[in-house]
Amino acid sequence: MNLQSIIKNIITSGLTLTDPDLIRRVRVLNIFQLIFFIITPFLGIFYFYIGAIPLFYTLIIAGFLMLCGVVLLRMTKNIVLVGNYAVFILWAAITIISWKTGAITYEGVINPSWLLNAGLILLAIFLNGYLSGTIWACVIFVQTGILIYMFQSGHQFQNLLPVDIMTNYYMGVYMVCLLVILLFAFLFEKEKSDALIREQEKSYTLRESKRYMDDIFDRYPLPTFVLDKSHRVIQWNRACQELSGLYPEDILGKRVWEGFYTNDETSIADMVLDDINSIGRIFGDSLISDIDSGWFEMDTFLPKLKEGKRAIITAAPIMDNNGIIRGAIQTIQEVRKIPVEGGKPEYLDELYAQPVFRIDAGGKIDLWNKACEDAFGFTASEMIGKSPMSVVAKNYRPLFKDTILRVLKGESFPNRQWKYTTSDGKPVYVLARVFPSQSTEDNGVECVIVNTDITEIRLKLKKLSLYAAESNEKLKALSEEHDLLKKNIATFIRKKDKDVKE
Repeated sequence: MNLQSIIKNIITSGLTLTDPDLIRRVRVLNIFQLIFFIITPFLGIFYFYIGAIPLFYTLIIAGFLMLCGVVLLRMTKNIVLVGNYAVFILWAAITIISWKTGAITYEGVINPSWLLNAGLILLAIFLNGYLSGTIWACVIFVQTGILIYMFQSGHQFQNLLPVDIMTNYYMGVYMVCLLVILLFAFLFEKEKSDALIREQEKSYTLRESKRYMDDIFDRYPLPTFVLDKSHRVIQWNRACQELSGLYPEDILGKRVWEGFYTNDETSIADMVLDDINSIGRIFGDSLISDIDSGWFEMDTFLPKLKEGKRAIITAAPIMDNNGIIRGAIQTIQEVRKIPVEGGKPEYLDELYAQPVFRIDAGGKIDLWNKACEDAFGFTASEMIGKSPMSVVAKNYRPLFKDTILRVLKGESFPNRQWKYTTSDGKPVYVLARVFPSQSTEDNGVECVIVNTDITEIRLKLKKLSLYAAESNEKLKALSEEHDLLKKNIATFIRKKDKDVKE
């Protein structure tokens, strides 16, 4: 560790990756305490030279106590406690010095040392806010009142300064007081400018994050829409447009398209908004996912979708921080039937748009559709009868194997993520829906894997992460805003709601 790193560590009290505002205040407090500690011995020597021995001891003790404040802040990380501790030491030192250098002269002129109290109040405000500044201002007002009362009562204040240096001393103290107050004025102005810059960066990050989220939503391959709490469509992605033939401008602000109704007048997303508990009662036999997480996935029939289609519906409520439902999101995935000799129809299709393959109880592939050939570069003849591990990336094989074994025991997983490797050696990231299927040969269980390609999204996220890593501040801002988006998705809904009204 070099000298620069050591100094930075001392000034920041060892704090890393925390609130930038807290770091700034810690830096100011430590720098102030260290400067005070460095200056007090020289000022103490001056008082010792002119014969003001009590002031020499006062400053030596004050400097030592201020250095203890640096250690205390490093141990406690409590800016309020140590900030008031430092202000108290400064106040005590100013009081003793002013008291022993005349306090109030016989002509009635206030000792200019008292002007340093203005800097003391500003320091308290900067470190701990206006409440702390107000408290210290009240302490100084009371102190001033006591001082005036004593002066009017005829009290003679001791002055340890030699007569021949008083004028220069008081003028020097006056100039120092002005410089201190100006320093805090510039400090507050800089803080104001920095706060404005932070707000601008935060606003930009929010806009970029929202734009990025909108882009991901629009490019999501499954038809997906979002309703607000009034059952109006506020998000309608490109896949919904292709399936329904309705453009976003035709549907936004209106009830959802009737093709997504599960009965005569409502969709699953509408039911989430009206009575979320009714879904389990009505679709209990059709649910194919664990609903404890808040997501509902079911195999159901949509009577008005292309004259009747079976589909896998996934729906979930969108809640605010108080757990109140502010909207709902739903995806639709068509399921096509094909007859299988000797058994009931399976919900798979050789021409199904998404890559789908099936694994038998022996761990071998027994179905590999055309979309798999296009996505992974391996033909059905190359894959049928072989282990799927040959196309799964090494790092994901333990998860893949564990998932298959659990599915063959009857479990299902709506959103497993892993990576395949194509015949050309290129990576393909997928969001996989994995569920059991009845075997047509021995009434056993097979495993069906329906894959959704999310490679483009993953690569964008990786690129964004690499870009953010170049700047720790930007990385922290992105992390904070990512958390903010997750916790306040209701705010996102309200914004869309407002756009629709306009």
